[in-house]
Amino acid sequence: NAVPGDATYPIKRGLEDGIYVIVSLHPVTKAWFSAARSDRRFKEFSTLIAQGKSASDTLDELVVQTQIAAEQLKKVDDPIRKQELISQLSQSIDKYTQKLEGVSISSQPPPSQPSVVATPISTLTPQPSETPKPAPPSPIPAPSSPQPPLDQEEIDDAKEKLEDIKDKLNKNKEEKKSHQEKGEDKREDRKNDEDEKEKDKEKRNKDSDHDKKRD
Repeated sequence: NAVPGDATYPIKRGLEDGIYVIVSLHPVTKAWFSAARSDRRFKEFSTLIAQGKSASDTLDELVVQTQIAAEQLKKVDDPIRKQELISQLSQSIDKYTQKLEGVSISSQPPPSQPSVVATPISTLTPQPSETPKPAPPSPIPAPSSPQPPLDQEEIDDAKEKLEDIKDKLNKNKEEKKSHQEKGEDKREDRKNDEDEKEKDKEKRNKDSDHDKKRD
């Protein structure tokens, strides 16, 4: 549960790197753990936002790690497992962008309220000839609003990159599905051709037998 800034965070990242070396021996586990690291960066990002701390660097890492996970998915040979991992990563990206939408709304300043100035009411009470002048009030500094963990430009840029990663994932998924359908169509055409050839062969054999009987 360590986040950037915690004393134990470097240990956490060191353990992650060690695990990544081990799981990299197989493309499926490598792609799976790459996606899991994206979720880890997202949890850290959410924690930093909740604590009101700067989350710019963690958001950048989230986008970069998601891109790495998408690249690793392309190297998976098992089509069924590959589609499962693509669907999982796409759902995670939806979760990331929804969080960014919430951060974007919460970071917007509230609408300013019109200030109401009270009009002094004059009285007819006679004033003394000499009245001491009141000391001017000391200026009260306006409370400074805390800086948001992210600015809107960073949020929009991250959302655009994440959506682009998701679009490419879905495009690859559709292309793979199209290739599979074309392959099935070709197999069906070959099967039909073989059936036609078999029927022609049977017909020729029957005609040959008929000719022999007539002779």
